[in-house]
Amino acid sequence: MLHFALTIFLSAFLLFQVQPLIGKIVLPWFGGTPAVWTTCMLFFQVLLLGGYAYAHWLTARLGPRQQGRVHLVLLALAVAATAPTILPGDGWKPDGADSPLLVILGLLAVSVGLPYFTLSATGSLTQAWFSRSYPQRSPYALYALSNIGSLLGLLTFPFVVEPRLGAVQQASLWFWGYALFAALCGALAVRSGRAASAQTSGPSVGPSAGPEDRSEAPGPSRGLRWVWVGLGACASTMLLAVTNQMAIDVASVPFLWVVPLSLYLLSFILCFGSERWYPRVLFYPLLVAAYVGVVGLMLAGAAAKLEVQVAVYSGSLFVFVMVCHGELYRLRPHPRYLTSFYLALSLGGALGGVLVGLVAPYVFPQYYELHLCLLGTAALVFYAFRRDPRLELGGVALRLYVLALAVVAGGIMFYAARVDAYAFRVVTPLVGAVAAVLLFAFLWSLGVVQTRRGRFAWLLPPVAMALLTVNLGIEAQRRGGDAVAIRRGFFGMLRVVDRQLEDPLLARRILYHGAINHGFQYLHPDRQMWHNSYFSEESGIGVALTQHPGRRTGTPLKIGLLGLGAGTLLTYGRAGDHIRIYEIDPEVEPMSRRYFTYFDRTQASTEVVLGDGRLSLEREPDQGYDILILDAFSSDAIPMHLLTREAFAVYMRHLKPDGILAANMSNRHVDIKPVLKQFAELLGLRFVWISSYDDDARGVYGADWGLLTRNEAFLATPAVASSEDTSEVSTDLRMWTDDYTNLFAVLKWWR
Repeated sequence: MLHFALTIFLSAFLLFQVQPLIGKIVLPWFGGTPAVWTTCMLFFQVLLLGGYAYAHWLTARLGPRQQGRVHLVLLALAVAATAPTILPGDGWKPDGADSPLLVILGLLAVSVGLPYFTLSATGSLTQAWFSRSYPQRSPYALYALSNIGSLLGLLTFPFVVEPRLGAVQQASLWFWGYALFAALCGALAVRSGRAASAQTSGPSVGPSAGPEDRSEAPGPSRGLRWVWVGLGACASTMLLAVTNQMAIDVASVPFLWVVPLSLYLLSFILCFGSERWYPRVLFYPLLVAAYVGVVGLMLAGAAAKLEVQVAVYSGSLFVFVMVCHGELYRLRPHPRYLTSFYLALSLGGALGGVLVGLVAPYVFPQYYELHLCLLGTAALVFYAFRRDPRLELGGVALRLYVLALAVVAGGIMFYAARVDAYAFRVVTPLVGAVAAVLLFAFLWSLGVVQTRRGRFAWLLPPVAMALLTVNLGIEAQRRGGDAVAIRRGFFGMLRVVDRQLEDPLLARRILYHGAINHGFQYLHPDRQMWHNSYFSEESGIGVALTQHPGRRTGTPLKIGLLGLGAGTLLTYGRAGDHIRIYEIDPEVEPMSRRYFTYFDRTQASTEVVLGDGRLSLEREPDQGYDILILDAFSSDAIPMHLLTREAFAVYMRHLKPDGILAANMSNRHVDIKPVLKQFAELLGLRFVWISSYDDDARGVYGADWGLLTRNEAFLATPAVASSEDTSEVSTDLRMWTDDYTNLFAVLKWWR
């Protein structure tokens, strides 16, 4: 028993250590976009499906001894392919013309494909061997143990491994852990085969002998198998969609990957450990509350605070996956069919990964995957309820929950009515859906739905789904219905929207990335070249571009810009200037040129380099920039790979000795001032932090810019001296490198 437990625990631990490890390594190569993690999860889920399919084929087609031999060969090949490191080579770094999706999938397949495949197969394969060796024991407890190992692997990465070890050390330790696992699993394969042969008193066992013989237990129906797949797909889609949402608005870092995935694994541990952890009487009302929370956040958009987003999305995700996995466990088959059960479950997980990582970015114009997941989950859960309408713990507790939720729903309605008529119209379908499921819950708690006369009650869930569909349609229409143009790809969703058209002087065209404004332009011809949004003349970048000594002498400037956006910074270009723009998203430049006039009206010559700014700068010869501007953000997320010691060494190589490095650090959630000041001290530069403030009359937003330079003439100008923020900045934190970054240290609400 200990041998089985140790093998399956170590395999799960390694499985979920390598995911954030390899994801963090390749993240900087693709601009730090959250889609990198989504693509990694797509790869891992598809390979997990392959591992389960392999285990199912092995146990169904081969005898015990043959199973061990085949798996021993595969383990040996995986160890040989992994040695001496799983780190991908620099040859996999994209050059800007490559498809990010294909490059990521290719490098993952080469670096970790075979070892990950063997780890994926271990759970169901060793449980099948266990069931054969100990037919009187349930193997599902080992699945819970596997998920405990997975959870510990995830949680130790951001809190124990990542803060203490560099990427090379992490990869080396992972290899030796994998070698130990291969030895344990190989010994288990040999032992299991010998034990089975001894039990049957023969040298070999045919494919139909032993526990693999399914004649003693009825098999699950095809419809039930598809329900398994559907519930697994809904849980997987919810996991990836919620992770995507949080990463887009904050930062694509292992911590924000780990939190949702840990909740996902915790639900497996609880649901597959014992049925008592999933009482419907508790989770039904919680599911209703989760729907209200998620749809409410979608309607609130970027206005919701970070801590509220993390709490509501995380809590709702946990409820959703608990319900999906709890119903899955209720529908589990006889242990003889566990490999097919896990195969169906992993197929659902892979389908969720394909939807979010492969289909949605190239098929859906907006983020519709969460909408589909909400509706699909509701349909499947109510199907499961119809199949098994039992309630645990009686109905009294449920009636109390129903009463509480009814009060909350009424409060929402009252508040919306007081705000304005539009808000009232928006929440009315949602409240109607809540009312329908609350009425169903009340009838359920009375036992009416189990009677013949109560069949009408099952019409209430479809009514609730119809109203929920209306509400999600309103949200999607509000977000994109008035868009001039929408483009969605690997790097996110771009929208061009016209606002304030009722006033010709204030009418403007805005570029959104996700929910965040990435620059705008006034539509009035006389205002089209105004310095607006985060780039006013009193902002840090405005001061740098107008007060650079070259401006006073009439010397043209050579400017490097990481991140194009709408192109607002081109308003500062003067005759003779050259602006070289690094933009990773191939959709941004065409939208900027087509829907804005900054490229047409700037006096400077311009050049756009497609690809991640840092990687492009690493490959280029010294550019000799007078000013290098960091303004590369994905929505409100911080590009962590642009803020490391190695990145700043690249920037300094491209700056003139008296050049200015300007970083746009305007952000609702994080404070990068200590990080920038630390780099300034390391490089022997003066650090200037300039904060500017809103001015609605000119379309100016409050902005925080950090300037690093040793240009004394620039520092002596009155505009710099009068604008500089002289407040004390603590640099008592570990320096950020490519091996180490710490989001907690700069979160405003955490500190």
